[in-house]
Amino acid sequence: MSIFRLLACRQQCLPIVPLLLFAVLTLLTALAPRLIAQAAPAAIRGATIWVGGTYSNFQTDFEGNRIGGLGVYTDLNLSPHWSAEAETHWFRLGGYRGQTASNYLAGGRYRLFLPNDRIFLYAKLLIGSGVMTYPSDIGHGSYFAYVPGGGVDFHISDRVSWRLDYEYQLWPGAPGFPGIPSHGLTPNGISLGAAWRLP
Repeated sequence: MSIFRLLACRQQCLPIVPLLLFAVLTLLTALAPRLIAQAAPAAIRGATIWVGGTYSNFQTDFEGNRIGGLGVYTDLNLSPHWSAEAETHWFRLGGYRGQTASNYLAGGRYRLFLPNDRIFLYAKLLIGSGVMTYPSDIGHGSYFAYVPGGGVDFHISDRVSWRLDYEYQLWPGAPGFPGIPSHGLTPNGISLGAAWRLP
């Protein structure tokens, strides 16, 4: 639609806007009891926030080299199955010839309930940034990363859970140095951690 048609329609269409707004508000008011009715079992509450810490051990793409580090994560459980997750790792332990890495990731997570109501399997897909200082001080880079992963949360109580997590990180633009092909890096590994539910 051209700008001239839009301007011509403006005078004719404006009276319709309040009617549409009134219709939408009336519909929402009529449906409100159904929209806010309890759809989940009584034992499951609304959104909850969990904050935790991890120790991670990852395989880098450098001949049998593993690197370890600490991390933190936050889960915002929006519904019984869907969550938003943010995490960061700082890999500083055991890097080959001074190698270090970090990542800063966020995304979504889907939880699957098992018959035991304290164990949850999950799958996740995160995106963000991976940062690497290469061995022997050959360079440093920051890359886009996407990360499929999954794991299990063991709820010890209503406020404390243990986590076992696996991630396969894909850094497609690495290493990105002039004269060196960028085949990408795929750091992957496990994390073990604990989380606490905020009140």
